[in-house]
Amino acid sequence: MKTKIDGRYVVGYNEVSKEHVVYKNGEVVFEEDNVLFVGQGYEGNVDRVIDASRCLVSPGLIDMHALMDVGIHPPLLDLGKRSGMYRPKSWVIEEGEPPVFSPDEIRAGAEHTFLSMLRSGVTTFCGITAMVFKRFNDPIWEPEIYVETAVRFGLRAYLSHHFRAGAQFVEPDGSPGWVWDEERGFQGLERNIAFIEKHDGGYGGRVHGLLFPYTTDQVSPELLQATKDAAAKLGVGIRMHFAQSENELRLIADRHGGKTPVEYLDSIGFLGPEVMLTHALLGRDPDGTMSDGELATLAEHGITVTNCPWIYSMRGSYLNSISRYNDAGINVCLGTDTQPDDILREMRFGAIMGKVAHTNARTATAREVYNAVTVNAARFLRRDDIGRLSPGSRADITVVDLDRPALSAQDDPIRSLVYYASMADVKQVFSGGRLVVDNFHCPMVDEAEISRASQKVSRKVRETLAGWDRRGSNVDEFFPPTFEMR
Repeated sequence: MKTKIDGRYVVGYNEVSKEHVVYKNGEVVFEEDNVLFVGQGYEGNVDRVIDASRCLVSPGLIDMHALMDVGIHPPLLDLGKRSGMYRPKSWVIEEGEPPVFSPDEIRAGAEHTFLSMLRSGVTTFCGITAMVFKRFNDPIWEPEIYVETAVRFGLRAYLSHHFRAGAQFVEPDGSPGWVWDEERGFQGLERNIAFIEKHDGGYGGRVHGLLFPYTTDQVSPELLQATKDAAAKLGVGIRMHFAQSENELRLIADRHGGKTPVEYLDSIGFLGPEVMLTHALLGRDPDGTMSDGELATLAEHGITVTNCPWIYSMRGSYLNSISRYNDAGINVCLGTDTQPDDILREMRFGAIMGKVAHTNARTATAREVYNAVTVNAARFLRRDDIGRLSPGSRADITVVDLDRPALSAQDDPIRSLVYYASMADVKQVFSGGRLVVDNFHCPMVDEAEISRASQKVSRKVRETLAGWDRRGSNVDEFFPPTFEMR
């Protein structure tokens, strides 16, 4: 069926300038998963016309670091990382024991994540889960649940089997300790390879794989080199948490002759255009952030950096800054890394915190953050058919209602989207030509039931973290309420 969307503003793509272009009173025509026309004055016949004359019509957005389970962040708001919070050694070494979450609970978290993503206009994502709730590496069955659930929700998914060779725990006296098992790290890599060989390009091209050594300080140089070799053989990308904490910087410096994470990865030949580094906050600059030289090294190797602004601003930190990384020649993307997965919030916080970092309103612009969740993300994924609307692109389309209260005084539609929109304003979403959000809701699921199931899992998160507290706190003591509750 050939469908035409008539929009107040339509974000197309100029193949000559390689930039987005906004058409006033524009049109998008698509048939199944193929965009046929973007612009004004379409003269052909169509089977269906959708009136979006009060709306912004955008390519589907791309979340490059989407937390698929119910992670640890929501209960830590206002509290920060708690002393003694993480796992005892017995939890890490008892490999045969189950993780915190059952398959049904994993599925409940995934459904809540994918609902949130669709409601915020996301059609493609790179998934991640919180390793704090695993024994060591991912259970072999867990990524399969994410495949099934993402396909059911109509999303394009880039998934992995996370792996690492080292895991941190908390000693009885509260000091940190490490379990290091290179064999398990290589076993995890082999599982990731097998997962990619099984699923990459499957389900009509909706599911793809990425290699995912979990964090820089939890994998050895040998494991990273094997990962890079596997990526070249498979033709896939690599993603990794990177330069995200002071503890990581100290560990890397202690192990590798005083090098920073950038200097270390450069010294072992790991950097390259197939690598996406998430967070990439800290380095050798006197203020603790990345130095100009480190940014130049990342740019020289064609690195992609994914920033997750909201979760770090909640911790009192921020990337310094989107504009600075872009100006250095780094491909910058955005991810959510928390619940709910709301990429619109990340766009807003990315722009605002970038201005705070520079104390300059003209930096971290709406243009930069919109590119981060569209064409920049597609560039790392080696796709020229998503993150844009042009003839031949996939029919991934997000429709935002500009008549909603927060947007009704809009000036420029992209600035309005970035600074004022929320998932409550996303009216329709098409993923691969399939209508997955209609009239502000996902018609194929029971949204209330998904929320209730997610709340149960969230309670288990709090109970688990409090149960690991070496001081014997109960949930209310470990996560005190804002006000007294009676």
